[in-house]
Amino acid sequence: MLLAIGAVVLVPLAREYLDFRRAWGLGRTGALATTAIILPAFAVGFILSLPLASRPVLQWAATVVTTVVAYSLAVRAVGDAVEPARGTG
Repeated sequence: MLLAIGAVVLVPLAREYLDFRRAWGLGRTGALATTAIILPAFAVGFILSLPLASRPVLQWAATVVTTVVAYSLAVRAVGDAVEPARGTG
């Protein structure tokens, strides 16, 4: 079960990393740092969902949704910062 969950999480993150390298032209460190934004996004999602602790399914659903939204917004901000630096924005 843990391997399946790990694959569901790690495979898309690996794709993100490769996309940051190819499409955005980031180096290894930049792509890894951008991908690692998932960790604080998860922390935000988890903390914001703590009031739902008495309903675990609802809590994890809120955690996942909040994590995805926070990660997407943060990555978009990084992308907006990267584009002008590349001279294409």
